[in-house]
Amino acid sequence: MKNIKYLISFCFLFSLGLLVSAQEKEASMSISFDKVDEKNVCNVLVSSEDKPVAEVSVSLYVERLFGLLPIKTEVATEENGIATFEFPDNLPLNDDGKLIVLAKVEDDENYGSFEEKTEAKIGTPKDLSKLDNSGRSLAGGRDKAPIYFIIASISIIAGIWGTLAYVLLQVFKLKKLKTV
Repeated sequence: MKNIKYLISFCFLFSLGLLVSAQEKEASMSISFDKVDEKNVCNVLVSSEDKPVAEVSVSLYVERLFGLLPIKTEVATEENGIATFEFPDNLPLNDDGKLIVLAKVEDDENYGSFEEKTEAKIGTPKDLSKLDNSGRSLAGGRDKAPIYFIIASISIIAGIWGTLAYVLLQVFKLKKLKTV
């Protein structure tokens, strides 16, 4: 019985030691934007313990309303720890006039997964002047709803009320027959 207790405690301590030794190194990123030859360039510096890290796959994304828009994925860092991305300048900016740019390292064997976010003003502002709200549309309010929606909703409501009126009329007729 003593041997089993020692064996279980040895296995527990051994597995705990493996978990501690397999711990990933800490790494960090910084994102910067430059303009090179009339093109926007995004540089992502990956460093660990204040030293640049080479050969780490970095992916660049832009946050959109329902998820992440990939700009470029799996770009390896160079010897100086920098991954360079050509950044499109035609992405629409959010309501604040900014883009939220996200750089990710996913499942690296030495550093694990980590990410960095920053805001950028590279992109095109929303042009709301092209929106024409004068006509009827599916997104229109009461007075700008399509005619067939108005006709369909009125006929459905009239059908429901007509059915209720018919049922009440039949109930009253049954009561008259019962009293006679």
